[in-house]
Amino acid sequence: MGGLTISGRVNLLSVLAVAGLLLVAGLSLMKLDGVLRDEIADRTQKTVEVAHSVVAHYHAQERLGVMTRAQAQAAALSTLRALRYGQDDYFWVNDMQPRMVMHPFSPQLEGEDLSAKTDADGVFMFREMTEVARRDGGGFVNYRWAKPGQQEPAPKVSYVQAFKPWGWVIGSGVYTDQIVAAVGRAALALGGMALAVAVAVGAAGWFLGRSVAQPVVALAARMKRLADGDRTTAIPGLARRDEIGRMAGALEVFRDAAIANDRLEAEAAAQRQAAEEERIRVEAEKAQTAEEDRIAITALGQGLNAMASGDLTHRMTVSVAPKAEQLKADFNAAIAQLESAVAAVVANVAAIRSGSNEISQASDDLSRRTEQQAASLEETAAALDQITATVNRTADGARQASGVAHSARDDAEGSGQVVRDAVEAMSRIEASSTQIGDIIGVIDEIAFQTNLLALNAGVEAARAGDAGRGFAVVASEVRALAQRSAEAAKEIKALISASSQQVGAGVALVGQTGEALQRIVGRVAEIDGLVAEISASAQEQATGLQQVNAAVNQMDQVTQQNAAMVEESTAASHSLAQEADVLAASVARFRIGGAVAPESSPAPASAPRTVAVLKTVGRGGAARLQEVEDDWQEF
Repeated sequence: MGGLTISGRVNLLSVLAVAGLLLVAGLSLMKLDGVLRDEIADRTQKTVEVAHSVVAHYHAQERLGVMTRAQAQAAALSTLRALRYGQDDYFWVNDMQPRMVMHPFSPQLEGEDLSAKTDADGVFMFREMTEVARRDGGGFVNYRWAKPGQQEPAPKVSYVQAFKPWGWVIGSGVYTDQIVAAVGRAALALGGMALAVAVAVGAAGWFLGRSVAQPVVALAARMKRLADGDRTTAIPGLARRDEIGRMAGALEVFRDAAIANDRLEAEAAAQRQAAEEERIRVEAEKAQTAEEDRIAITALGQGLNAMASGDLTHRMTVSVAPKAEQLKADFNAAIAQLESAVAAVVANVAAIRSGSNEISQASDDLSRRTEQQAASLEETAAALDQITATVNRTADGARQASGVAHSARDDAEGSGQVVRDAVEAMSRIEASSTQIGDIIGVIDEIAFQTNLLALNAGVEAARAGDAGRGFAVVASEVRALAQRSAEAAKEIKALISASSQQVGAGVALVGQTGEALQRIVGRVAEIDGLVAEISASAQEQATGLQQVNAAVNQMDQVTQQNAAMVEESTAASHSLAQEADVLAASVARFRIGGAVAPESSPAPASAPRTVAVLKTVGRGGAARLQEVEDDWQEF
């Protein structure tokens, strides 16, 4: 192709045009063949669908009860047998066996099993028809079949459609030799037309080759000189008004453009150099930026990983770009604040654990001491019951002594025996006074111990803070009751001392009466007065002891309430210690300030102890202590 001249190329173009025309003709014939085949196939399908609608009509008559199935099928077959279209086209019906049901031109086939029947090429066409109808409901089948009245089989294409209610396959076909004949006639017509056009195109090509070649050759020579760098030679054919002139004008434009292009290439080279340098600079900046971002992201990832693992001491120390400095500062500030917060939590947890442990221990101690106090109060109540009984007996004895004195005044002569009785009575009174003094000493000791217990309870309540404020109030009331008990005991002791002195004077007087019986009569009045005073003092003692007994009973009730309150406080303090341990376990996974948060430790177990068993005795409802075992000690 590169060695051909323009005239040769024009001639070649003519030849190619003729060849193209012939090719178009051939393709048209092929297209015509396909179109004719598609048209015939479409027509065949539509005719089969018409036959199918006829069968469906008779089936509808069957469903309506107008006909029986046998009548409907017979009517449908009769109608299809008579139907014709085209010259030799017809319909046939077979079932799914396949067995021929109806054939208008081959009635001998009706009732015959067609599964083994083949065409001239060995195709089992009825099997294919049945399979297509059963699988797709309908379709085309190609085979060879003899025309009516002929023996030689001809190519045929048939369309079959299933009628499922009756198990039929309805079909019809068309012979393709009709298509071949139509295509042959169209080929003869197109061949003649193509030959005429080829002759005309060849002559026109020869003339055009001669008229175009010479000026084109001149333009080609000028183009070669222009390509060699000659920008000064004139362009031939610029005055022409045809395509050659336009080509010459285009060549002149190309020459001018080449001159301008030389200038632009120099400028473009400089621009390319500058662009390349700028590109290298931008890529270097991108690489530096990417590296800086990588360093910052890696450091941030390490910090977040350390934070996730509980290490709050980690800080971003790596050098980062100025744009990431704020991120670095914000991260370090955030983790520092988080570390400070967790450290405060850890410190508070430790303080809470320590306080809860102290409260628990103090509550346990207070509980034991409250139980001891309750036991002491029970002993005090029991002793007061005994003192009250003794004082009542003393008052009764004083009243009896007063009666005896009155009798002695009336019967001084028989006073010898009375004096002896008085001496004995006085001896008993002296012994009772001594016993009462001992009991008062016990009461005073109990009041002193109760006061100490109240002071200790106040100290423990002050150590407990707000939680022990109620204990402080109770301790204050107990201390007030102990002071009242001590004051009452002092008064009783003073009275008993006075009574002892008076009883001693009475014994002396009675002894003197034994020596000087004559002076008895004169002294009886004095003795009567003294005995009356003793009786009044004993009565006052009994009244004071009843008040003391009531106060002690009240103290016993308050102490029992305090014991219950102490048990509740002990349970609350243990619950607080458990909650503190849970909080300590929650913060133990964090590492702060180079140290790990302290692990939770179980609260100290309370020392084993035996609770005092109380038994109610006496009129005041007090209780007597039974074999109390406790590890508490006095202050």
